[in-house]
Parts: sequence; C-alpha cells; structure tokens
Amino acid sequence: MSSAPAELENHAYLIADAASRFRASRDWTDHIDIVLEQVGKGLNLSRAYLFQVHELPDGGLGQTNRAAWIAPGQTPLTSAALGTAERILDDDAIMQAWAERRRRGEMIQGHTHQLSGHLRHLFEKHDTKSFISFPIWVNGVWWGHIGFDDCIREREWTISEKSVVRALAYLIGDAVELSASSLVMSEATRMAMLNTAPDGVVVIDEAGAILEFNPAAERIFGWSQRAVFGKRIADIVVPEGEQRRFAYFLRRLQQGRAARMLGQHIETQVLHADGGLVPVELAITEIKHTGRRLFVTYVRDLTERKRSEAQVARQREALHQSEKLTALGSLLAGVAHEINNPLSVVIGRAIMLEEEAVDARQRERLGKLREAAERCAKVSKTFLAMARQSPSVREPILLNKAVLSALDLVSYQLRSGGVTVRLDLADTLPKVVADMDQMVQVFVNLFVNAEHALRASDERILKVSTRLEEGGDTVVAEVRDSGPGIKPEVLPRIFEPFFTTKPAGLGTGLGLAVSFGMIAAHGGVLEAVPPDDQRGACFRIKLPASFEQGDEAVARAEVGRSSPAKRVLVVDDEPEIVSLLRDILERAGHEVDQAEHGLEALARVGSTTYDAIFCDLRMPGLDGPGLRRQLLAEHPIYRERMIFVTGDLLDRGRAVADLEGCPIIEKPFYARTVLDELAQLEK
Repeated sequence: MSSAPAELENHAYLIADAASRFRASRDWTDHIDIVLEQVGKGLNLSRAYLFQVHELPDGGLGQTNRAAWIAPGQTPLTSAALGTAERILDDDAIMQAWAERRRRGEMIQGHTHQLSGHLRHLFEKHDTKSFISFPIWVNGVWWGHIGFDDCIREREWTISEKSVVRALAYLIGDAVELSASSLVMSEATRMAMLNTAPDGVVVIDEAGAILEFNPAAERIFGWSQRAVFGKRIADIVVPEGEQRRFAYFLRRLQQGRAARMLGQHIETQVLHADGGLVPVELAITEIKHTGRRLFVTYVRDLTERKRSEAQVARQREALHQSEKLTALGSLLAGVAHEINNPLSVVIGRAIMLEEEAVDARQRERLGKLREAAERCAKVSKTFLAMARQSPSVREPILLNKAVLSALDLVSYQLRSGGVTVRLDLADTLPKVVADMDQMVQVFVNLFVNAEHALRASDERILKVSTRLEEGGDTVVAEVRDSGPGIKPEVLPRIFEPFFTTKPAGLGTGLGLAVSFGMIAAHGGVLEAVPPDDQRGACFRIKLPASFEQGDEAVARAEVGRSSPAKRVLVVDDEPEIVSLLRDILERAGHEVDQAEHGLEALARVGSTTYDAIFCDLRMPGLDGPGLRRQLLAEHPIYRERMIFVTGDLLDRGRAVADLEGCPIIEKPFYARTVLDELAQLEK
C-alpha cells in the first residue's frame, strides 16, 4: 500500500483527531470506540482491537479485550465478550514470543501464512491476511496493545501507517495514565508523533510564528528546530518572490477565509538554509488548542521525484530524437540511391574527359569539376555510413582520416558560425584498430559541441591536433575550443547519459555519453582536460596504436590494369551507370553486354557464359540478391563471378548476409575500383 500525499494528510488527521478526543475527556474509554473506528476506516482495514494484559489468579498471563471495531461483513477476532479475560497460552511459542517482544516495546507485523499453531488457526478462521500491533505503556509498565487486521489482502505496512499505529498507542497510554487528571497529551507522546512522522511537520500560530519543527522538517529546510523556534515562517522558508502572496494567504487564514485552501495539496518551492530552492508539496490543516487557532503544515520533499521526472523527460526526448533519426535513415536510403547514381556518372565521365583533354586549361577545369563531385560523394558516404545500422567493423585506420571526414560533415556549420579551424595533425601516426564510422561520429559530436560553446565567444577558434604519445604505443587526439569552458561543478557529470547544460532543443545529453562509450569500447580513453592556456574546453582521446601493415589495399591497387580480357555482363536499371561501366571496361579491353533488370540478365546468362557480372543491388522486379539466388540454382559457376554495385549504404548493410562475401562497390565509384575488383575474381 503506497503512502500518497492524500493518505499522509489523512493519517495526520487521524492522530490529531484522536489526540483531540482523548484530551477532551478525563476518561479514556469515552472515545476509544470511535477512535478505533475512525483509524480502522481511515487505514482501510477490516478489524481493530485493544487488549489489556494482566496477571491471572493462577499466575499465568491473560489479556482482556477492552475495545474493538469490526468492518461490515467481518467477525470479531475473539469469541469472548468485551471485558472477558483470555489466557495467553503458555505452550504457544508464538504467543509467548509476542508477549516478550511487547514487553520490549517492539512492533509486531506480518502475514497469517507466516504463522503456525493456535494463532494461525485463529487468524485463518477469521480471514485475517495481514496484522500489525504495538504495545501500550502506562506509567512505564506494559499495559496492553492495540492491533489492526486486514482481511482483504496481504499488505506491506508503510512507514506512515506504522507511525499512525505507534502514535495511537502512545496516545492511548497517556490517556489511560492521565484519565484522572486535567493534563493534556504528554510531552513524550507528542514528541514521538513528531519524530516518527516521515514528512516535515511545521506548526505555526495565527501570527505565523513557528511552534513546532520536526526532524523531517529540519532535513528538508536545513534549519534546526532551536534556530527557528518562535521566528516568523515567512522569514525562514518563504522565498523572496513569494513573500507578498504568502502574507495574503496568512491574512486569509487569520480571518477564517481560507477554508477552501485547507487540506489541499500545493506544489511549490521553499527556501533552504543554504539559499537554494527545494521543490515541495504542502498540505495545511487547522487545529484548535486551548482557545488558540494553530496551523499544521505537512511538507513532502519532491527533489527526488522532480529529478526522476526530469530524467524521464530527457529520456523521452532522446527516444523521440532516435525515432526521428531512424525515419531519417530510411529516407536517406532512397535519397542515397538517387544521388549516388548521377554522382558516379559525373565523376567517371569527368575522369575520362580529364584523361583525354589535350588543352591544359581544359584539364584544369575538368579537374575542378571532378574534385567538386568527389567532395559531394565523400560527404554523402561519410554521412550515410554514420547512419548505417550495421555491426561495428574494426580495422586498422588512420585517425587523421576520421578527423578530416568529420570536419567535412560539419564544415558548413563551423564556417557559418564564424569558427576558425586550426589543424595540427601529425604526418607519421601509426594506425589504430577502430570502426571508422564510430570514430567519425565521436569527432562530429566534439566539433558540434565546440561550435555550440563558441556561440557565446567573440573569438571562435577550434584547434584539432593529433600526435603519438611519448612511449610510442598510444595515439592522442585533442579537440580544443576558445569558448567559456566547463564549470568545475559540471565537470564530473559531463559524460553522464541525458545530462546537458544546453538550452532546450539544442541537445539531448547523449553526445558525450555515447562518445565516451565508443572510445571505451575501443580500449581507449575520452577525457576532459584543462587547456594549456586555461581557456575554453579541451577533450582528449587516447587510443592504442596498431602497427599492422595493412597493405592489402596497396596490393590491390596495383592489380587490375593488367587483367586479361573478359566477357562481362552489366546489370543496372540506370542507363547512365550501364554506359559508364561499359566505357570503363571496354577501355580496359573487356567485352561488355548489358541488361536493364534481373529477368533480362537471366535470359542472357542462359545463352552466354560470362567471366564476370556487375549487378546493382536495388532494381525493380528482380533485385541483385534475388538474381544471385536464381543464378546459383541453375548456374553454380557464378558463385565467385558476381560483383555488386550500390548507391544505398543503408541497404548494403541489410543485403550483405545474402551475398556470401561477394565484392560490393559503393557508388560513386572510380574506374580503378571497378577494374581492381574485376581482377580480384581471378584469385
């Protein structure tokens, strides 16, 4: 059973009402029945009872049921009439153990299924599921106990419910003890109630002076009871901006015109002793004591709840961003295919024209055309590779290449933001074994964070450097900016997921956390370090150096040109791509046939044997993987003779499993790549 704010207020009311009733009469029995009924109903229970213990004539221990309340439909726990003594069985180990525990002032609680013997039989007979009781002391002696049963469900008793039972037992003990006097509730009981309350309790008089300030309130507000006693509550816990509104509310309380606001739960902020603000929930009730009107405020600290709500909101926003990226990735799959096809044609034709041009000026212009197209292709490949949902592929790479690829992606953002980029990249760095796409993503995150930080600076400089750490086994990259830097109180949390200092809509708090995880997964370190000049922020990446040769690409680049003439089939639904591949292959001395789709390719293979087939992955009707499956079913010789071409990097990741290791050329491509892959088929 949870202890909701409304329940807490109700519990406090039950105790306050019981105290008021016992104080109003010199005989504690005058109101015990209605007190048990109200508490039983208030806690949503089935049965309440009060037993008084005493010695029996034969020396045994007995108990007498002095008061009881039973919910409709339930039966009494004992068949004996009120006032009839019952023996506490000497041979019942549980009953004897409970008696000893009550003598020590302990609370007893549990579920019937945990019992055995006479008590279990008795409780099961009366449908008791859960029970709780607390001893009553009078003049320092165990006098009896008060107990409550739940016959509907097994329940875990909350701190607030236990507090009600404990406080009620204290009240009854004092009422019994003071029945013959005019004294009010004892100081010990009052303090027990306040000290055991799970939430803050602050009592003020009509003038707003603090009369009570329990330990929970001390924790919430940061003040000791001694420091605030007798002072105006407005001067202690009410923030400066709320003073006028609180003064108005206090006047209405004094005039008896705030009845509608009493008992309501209000979320607000209160002032802590250190000057900070604490989010709380308040509920105010009025009690009358010796002719005075007092106001009791129950205060619940909402700091943890607000923090959890904020984290959930950040997680929801991060999920929203992730969903948008997923949708964007699907869109890019189609866009990439449409863009990379014409880029392949532009680059391929530009290279051919450049090679054939006689005029130097014309060659220069064609070179610029080719370079512009290559830049577009590079940006497209890098961006789509980051969006590709494929397993991490680690291989020896140059970290400088990852830096430059990331800069290509954010160059417009940096340039339009007035950021000057200064590079100091070591020329002779060893490679690192890493996933290139993830390394690019890490640097993009760092560059974007730097650009955001630099918006608040007049001088906007981004410095990127790489070096080999002393000892020669670690490659180091540093990203520094001239922005405002990282505050010391924020520094320990910058790599926490969903933590961000950026304004709403500018960040999700995932960039650095994801980057930190990626670098750690590579056996490296990502850390924030003080810049040499103590300006801005500096992030340092350390990765283990790899001294593998990795010359396979060089060896492959030297193949291709000397490949003997082959008969090749080109399958692609883009006529310009077919034409470009035909020209590349025919210029190298190969004989080329073409097909616009998979079905036409099947027909050609049925009448002609080809040394190699260049096939697009995505085509209407029968696509590349489908064509391969049908070819292998009828012509197994093509298992090692197919080369696939794709302009969709995202689709490539999904299709690789169906291609069984076949070579894949990504659009836009170069003539040397086409010829190299063709030459590799001979091996």
